[in-house]
Amino acid sequence: MAEANRSSQLGMSVGRLEAFSDGVFAIVITLLILDVKVPTEAAGHLGRELAAQWPQYAAYLSSFLIVGTIWLNHHAVVSLLARLDHGIQVHNLLLLLPVSVLPWPTAVLAEYLRDGTTGDKRVAVLLYGITSSLMAVAFNLMWHYLLRHPELRRPEVTRESLAVRNRRFNIGLLSYPVVTLVGLISVPLFLVLVFALAVLYLLPTPEYRVDHPQ
Repeated sequence: MAEANRSSQLGMSVGRLEAFSDGVFAIVITLLILDVKVPTEAAGHLGRELAAQWPQYAAYLSSFLIVGTIWLNHHAVVSLLARLDHGIQVHNLLLLLPVSVLPWPTAVLAEYLRDGTTGDKRVAVLLYGITSSLMAVAFNLMWHYLLRHPELRRPEVTRESLAVRNRRFNIGLLSYPVVTLVGLISVPLFLVLVFALAVLYLLPTPEYRVDHPQ
């Protein structure tokens, strides 16, 4: 009975971490749409004014996809956990920090994407790219902490599954800084590459193998 209670408590701890994180992701996604404004002086030409807001749509969609992919991959990592320690909780908080900041660079990018000077656009891209890169760094720090602490993982997690995920996550760590550098040269190409990365990471990660008793 004591062992069962202990297992239940550990499971609740992992569940609470994921529930708290899910709440942050949900709030961030909600905040993103608030920067897509309704034209207030568009009498007689609403369609034209809505079309002119394309930077807001592009910035919103980019950030929505980034937060969505981080959320999906966060869930994939948390599903490997059997229990928590202080280190994994700290790494989880460090991941949520740049995630919660993302609505700000999204708003800056949307504001200066259409009418900003070349220098303004580069600063906006750099701010957005740095925030995205910090999310990738924080995510990989959490991931590698999990790799270094096998005692935190579920016993049915296979080495093969970890290896595939490791290659996948390492690609993301390098991709966002490279995409940011490209954005300093071409903002449209920056947006295309951000979309492409998001679509890549929307693909499912391999599930760990579970052996069910017969």
